[in-house]
This record gives sequence, C-alpha cells and structure tokens, in this order.
Amino acid sequence: MNIIENFRSAIFNILSSKMRTILTTLGIIIGITSVVVITSIGKGFENQINESFSGISTDIVSVSTSYGETIRDKDKFTLEDLKSVKNLANVNYAEATYNLNASVTLKNPKETADVGLYGTTPDLKNINKIEMLFGKFIEERDVQSKAKVCVLDNKLAIKIFGRQDVLGERILVKTIFGSTKEIELEVIGVYKNKNEDSLFASYDIYSPIKTVMEFDGNKDETYNNIKLILKDTKLFDGTKKEILRVLSTNHNNNPKKYSVSGNFQVLDSMSGTIKIFTIFVGFVAGISLLVGGIGVMNIMLVTVTERTREIGIRKSLGATNNNIKFQFLIEAITISMLGGIVGVLLGYLGTFVTWQVLKVMGNTLVPTVSMPVVLGSVIISSLIGVIFGVYPAGKAAKLDPIEALRYE
Repeated sequence: MNIIENFRSAIFNILSSKMRTILTTLGIIIGITSVVVITSIGKGFENQINESFSGISTDIVSVSTSYGETIRDKDKFTLEDLKSVKNLANVNYAEATYNLNASVTLKNPKETADVGLYGTTPDLKNINKIEMLFGKFIEERDVQSKAKVCVLDNKLAIKIFGRQDVLGERILVKTIFGSTKEIELEVIGVYKNKNEDSLFASYDIYSPIKTVMEFDGNKDETYNNIKLILKDTKLFDGTKKEILRVLSTNHNNNPKKYSVSGNFQVLDSMSGTIKIFTIFVGFVAGISLLVGGIGVMNIMLVTVTERTREIGIRKSLGATNNNIKFQFLIEAITISMLGGIVGVLLGYLGTFVTWQVLKVMGNTLVPTVSMPVVLGSVIISSLIGVIFGVYPAGKAAKLDPIEALRYE
C-alpha cells in the first residue's frame, strides 16, 4: 500500500467516525487556536507600541533627577548643564524641556482644548523629528530674548483658526492648575501632528524655554529633564558615566542624584515583556496540545484493537510489519494535522472576532496573525501525530497474524 492509498484509508476511517475524530482532535484544536489568537494579539500590541514611537528616535536618551533621592533646588538642571552635556563627544543633539499643563480657546469661543505648553530649545526639532509645514521652529535667539512666540501642530491650528497656515496669528494660553495665568504667543511655525491616532495622542505647543520659565515664575531657570541623541548608542554605557560625572561636577553633588536611560532600553524591555507573556501563554496552550496528543494515542490504541482482524488479514496477504506501522502512523498524522488545520482556521476567526470586539471598545489595537506561527502550528500538529502515533502503530505491527485472525 503506497502513501496515497494510506492517506485515502486514513481519511475513510476518520470520516466513518466523525464524532470520535472531533472529540479526539479537540485538545489540538483548542491548543492551536489559542496559540494563533494569543500570538496575534501580542504581535498587534508590539506593532502598536512601535507605531507609537515611530515619530521619535529610538536612540533618544533621557537624563533626569532620580526618584527616591532628595532633590534640592541646587540639584536641578540649568541651561549651563545643557551646554556641558551637549559638548560631550558622543552627543549629537541635546534639548531641555520645561512643560506646563494649559488650555487654549478654540474656534468656537465656548470650547477649549487641553494642551501641553512646552518651553524648549532648538534641538528638540531634530530629536523628535518634527516636520515643519509652515514657518520655522524655535531658534536660539528666541530662547535668549525670551520671545513670546510659539510653534503648534496643524491639527490644533485647525481647531483654533479653522485652517493650517496661521503664521502671525496670536493665541491665548492659560494654565489649568493652581492660579490661572495667561500668556499671549505669536505663532511662528506649524508642524505636522504625527501622533493623532496613537496611544500617546496630544496637542503640544512649543515656546522658548526661558519664556515659559518666566511665565511660570521660575526665576532660577531650573528644570528636571534633558533629552539627547547619541552619535553611537553602542557607546551608551561610557557616555552615561560621562554625563553623570559632568552633572555631579557642575552641582558638586552625588551622581546618584541623576538618572540616565535610553528609549531603546524601554522598547527592548517592553518587547521582551510581550514576548515572555506570549511564550508563557503559548506554553499553557502547549499543555492542550499535549492532552490532544494523548487523546490521539488513546484513540489509535482503540483503533488497533477494533481493527485487529483487519491487521491479521493484511498480514496473511503479505503485508509487512513496516506496512502496518506506516498505515497507522499515517492515520495518526492525518488526525493531528486535521486538528491543526481546523485550529488555524478557528485561530483566524478568533483573531477577527477579537479585533471587532476591540474596535467596539474603542481600542485601536489590530491583532496580527504571524505566518511563521501558522506554519509552525501545522508542523507541530503533524509532529504530535508522529510522536503519539508511534506506539499504537508499533503495537499494530507487532500483532501475530494468526492471533489477529482469531480475534473477535
């Protein structure tokens, strides 16, 4: 009996006991379905995170005062610290940010929008990869002269003025926490809002850092965060030591007062967490596959018992032990592969249903089925047939033909 005839025989036997086949493959189906759905959610979440960070360089390094440490006014950053850090050999760009929570009045005077008012320096444009649509970004002379100017994103410009090209227009920005303060800023630039539909969507207004500090009453001109882009992230550890040394020297304090971390570390950590979670869930789903494999072995042992006379007849007609073993092994593989294929199809369906449910809930996550996972699932289901079909097939091959013919 050749391989095609073996598969035909296996399919015939499977179809003759439909309910038993369904119950036998149920563990495999559940396991494969779980693997496909869970990995698709994990992949979708990973894609969403990467998309959210797509407008920001992954080689950004953040320098801040440390949590858990007593931070006094003299420990906070100054613009002199920014110059010192920017002069380090491996630092390409460096910017300082001083932000306030604020609001602006929209085109409809009765409506307002919450915004982030960011006092910043010129290098932010390169660090955040800001794409200017109209006008220019903040310049060093704007910072030094404390110019009352700003740069806002095109979506906010439309909400306030009904159009994007609003150069020369003035906006009134009000603080929303503590005592209410107002500042009128002239729009000198409009940039493209790339994060409107992402996890971190916001409306940000950029103004010279000294202007915002003066507006907030920060006479010492201190702040708590510096952002950098390194020329070579492979030299991160050495650059981190240099940054801490420079800051501790400038402030005559302990380097532990400051923290240095890279965006690439955050992304690696988040991706690693997602992968660990996916692997863990995959392991749990693998238990279902193991149970399904045991079910396949159990039903094949029953099948061998039921078809003992058939085995005896085939052996009496010249079938070898290898012929018998191969026949039952093919049948076990066919049952397992069938369960794997059904599991993959249900996995696709489960992924689609999950996507629709998330959309109804207002979540933008899009589960993404990975082809390597699909192919791997089918291969694994076939291997289950091989692994758990070997013993029943071997038992069938070892039956004595005379005893088999006598079996009732």
